[in-house]
Amino acid sequence: MKSVSETLEAAQASNNRTPYFHMVFTSYDGLTTYDLSTDSSAYGNRILLIDHFEEPYNDYATIMLANYDGNLPDDLRGYWTEIGYGDVTGGGNEYSATPRLWVKSHQQVSIGGKYVIILGLEGMWSKLRETLMRLGDPPYYTAGSSEGVTGTVYDVIGIVLAEIDPAMSLQALGDQDDSIIDTYEPVFIVNTVDFDDAAAMVYTLLKMTKCFLRPKPTLQFEVRYPQDDDDLDAEYGITQFYEWSGGLVLPVPNQVLLFANAGTDLLWTNIISKTSDDTDSQDAYGTVPTIVLAPEIDDDDDAQNRADAVLTRIKAEQLKGRLVIPHNCMHELYDFVEVDYGRV
Repeated sequence: MKSVSETLEAAQASNNRTPYFHMVFTSYDGLTTYDLSTDSSAYGNRILLIDHFEEPYNDYATIMLANYDGNLPDDLRGYWTEIGYGDVTGGGNEYSATPRLWVKSHQQVSIGGKYVIILGLEGMWSKLRETLMRLGDPPYYTAGSSEGVTGTVYDVIGIVLAEIDPAMSLQALGDQDDSIIDTYEPVFIVNTVDFDDAAAMVYTLLKMTKCFLRPKPTLQFEVRYPQDDDDLDAEYGITQFYEWSGGLVLPVPNQVLLFANAGTDLLWTNIISKTSDDTDSQDAYGTVPTIVLAPEIDDDDDAQNRADAVLTRIKAEQLKGRLVIPHNCMHELYDFVEVDYGRV
């Protein structure tokens, strides 16, 4: 959960509030900016709609701006912004910035006699999906741990991000270490069949761990290792939200059968087999296994860690609820939220 000033935190919890949106668009070379915030001195408040989504592996937005006088920029394609959400407080116009988005489409539309601009924006995960890996030599760019792309999973993800943009990076791991991401050194090769994109590469690396990545402003990613005993980030009582729907989801598959250590000859003569089980799901529904091959792993503990990581991700990536609340700019992906909806 983001840290904000005491005045902004109080405003977020107030029933009487004036929203504030900070939205400055910056060109690729950084030489041109357009301030389209609600308090813009050049344009005034032109914001009609912001439809903004931040998902585990995707972030995107649609922004509609009033252009009644035709004075808004004619082409914002390629410009980036980090939308700031907040409130007008006693301390001024305060906000908290969100991860970077780039304008990919700029439409000029007349609706019922009103002239508007509709911008389509995509975020950092889209940037990763657009970028093909070029870690080796052309034309195939086949490379991996045997060609010097070495280190822990955390290190290699950092190498991949730097290939996309030298300014893109991972934040310091802090207390979000699952005992795998900054310990296990993966064996891998990229572009063996087709050209891999950076998002697929990062996700492949993340699947070796129990961690997730949370995009942050200024082209950074934060590692998150969610656990059931994490401290609550926020708690909502029945008078503090509009709608809550949720329930229990049965994790399926509920057993991971992992086979490792194919050997340099790939004959699997000294196979390592490990199992990870969700016993609660198995007791309720029976055992539904999935089979995972990790031929590059030759260590017993690493094999068990991989099996546990696969099961953890299966359970964590299931949708478990939907909460509709007054906008709170402190919330972000992977926050731990509890809802007390009472009984009728």
